[in-house]
Amino acid sequence: MIGGPLRTLLVAALGCASLAAAPAPRAAAPAPPVTPPDQMVVTHGQVMIAGKPLRYTARAGLIPLYDNDTGALMARMFIVAYTADRAPGQPPRPLTFVWNGGPGSSSSQVHLVGFGPKGFKTAPTYPQWKGPPTEIADRPDTWLAYSDLVFVDPIGTGYSRATTDAYRDILYTQHGDGEAVAETIRLYRTRFDAFDQPLFLAGESYGTTRAMEVAGDLARRRTPVAGVMLISGFFDVGQTVPRALNQALELSMFTATAWYHKRLPADLQAMSQDAAVREAMGWARSAYAPALENPDTLSGEARAAILAGLHRYTGLDPKYVEPKTLLIDKGVFTDRLLEDRDEELGRYDARMAVARRNLVGQSWLPTHDPSLAPMLDLMEGTSVPLIRYIRGTLGYHSDLLYRGPFGEAFHPQPMVAQPGGLGDDWMTLMWNRAPRASLKEGPPPAKEAPPLRQAMDAQPHLIVFNVRGMYDGDCAGLDEAVARSDAALRPRIRNRCYAAGHMVYTDDAVRLQLSRDFAQFVRDGVAAR
Repeated sequence: MIGGPLRTLLVAALGCASLAAAPAPRAAAPAPPVTPPDQMVVTHGQVMIAGKPLRYTARAGLIPLYDNDTGALMARMFIVAYTADRAPGQPPRPLTFVWNGGPGSSSSQVHLVGFGPKGFKTAPTYPQWKGPPTEIADRPDTWLAYSDLVFVDPIGTGYSRATTDAYRDILYTQHGDGEAVAETIRLYRTRFDAFDQPLFLAGESYGTTRAMEVAGDLARRRTPVAGVMLISGFFDVGQTVPRALNQALELSMFTATAWYHKRLPADLQAMSQDAAVREAMGWARSAYAPALENPDTLSGEARAAILAGLHRYTGLDPKYVEPKTLLIDKGVFTDRLLEDRDEELGRYDARMAVARRNLVGQSWLPTHDPSLAPMLDLMEGTSVPLIRYIRGTLGYHSDLLYRGPFGEAFHPQPMVAQPGGLGDDWMTLMWNRAPRASLKEGPPPAKEAPPLRQAMDAQPHLIVFNVRGMYDGDCAGLDEAVARSDAALRPRIRNRCYAAGHMVYTDDAVRLQLSRDFAQFVRDGVAAR
């Protein structure tokens, strides 16, 4: 630091007025105040679609959830809602509530990678992603072109929190979680007078279980639902598929993946991917499924024929087939298919290949998975572009961690793993997976129909759209599940298998096709009403 006589001499000699009167350091701009919990922040934006602007109003904030017996505040649910601006007198637009899975995932993926009017700027296909994206841009394939959208962060995710440990434990269950989302939908429709808007639900992964649960909860509330969209998850209307057939049809994902990585015999590899999978499914039904019914009774020759067929349609060395059951474990398949190249595949998107890692003695965890690596940072509150979008563009400010499933968040009390929980997934450590009946004392109630079946029975116009990625799950198994559903329901259920992984919207071309299919689904749901 320059001072005293030396400073005076320098000022006189050099004429440096800045040294003579150096300004005080500028104070940092004060941080914006935290948004009050009862305030919904409103902003306006637009997205360019086919060269034309679609102007919209965005709302971000917390929906309070009350105990209906006491009026006590149980929790607050964070939502981001987009409504297209429209002139007075126009018919009500469809309204779609969207969430992710986990059950510890926020809606950040479906919001900013999938279906919102703004989204992360990404490479054309997921295997081309080089680390997490950092820019947010217009999404001309947004679902907002066809429906108003509300992205929901279930309790425990994003900024959504329970108010007490006791309420948290109620809401960290399948039934409590579903009821909380159903109540959020009720309150949103009440606050914004959205009763006339045809109502749709869309959930991804575990979010499909939540969507079916919410559909059932809303049916009991006599709230009409026009359609339920189930993305990369579950489908249950009480159908029964023979176990052996169900296991055999899992081959569809293995064949599609082996074709993609050029691991099939030359004749199959020369076919289109669809043709190769069709041939594999014919063999699975005619030969593999019957063999799986009683594998212990197979002759040596019959067993050898099955192993040869599995090698033909999966490209996997027969030594990795489970010898007693003749089944192929998905984890073994993804770990071993490219073993000769010293690579492993992702379990959520088997197109993704990385150099094998030395994980000897460690259990598989989602954070180890090659197909989640580019997405992990986007799922957490440590994502700088995500937080800047919420705070800067949407104008919502919170000091809470915007929580995802793998955030290593601080917990004041040690967590005890529930059965089936994953070691680095905070929500599965705390989530009570017990069936609804086992949460109550006394004799179990009579078996109920699955929630989605209840909703479809109560609302004869409700339609269902199942979505699956061929590099994630068995599309053939989903088709079989629908084929074995009640004949009265089948005309109201549609399936679509895309050339994608678990997060089907990560590829530009697939996301565009999915947007068009969503548009048709919504049109059909509105017409059915």
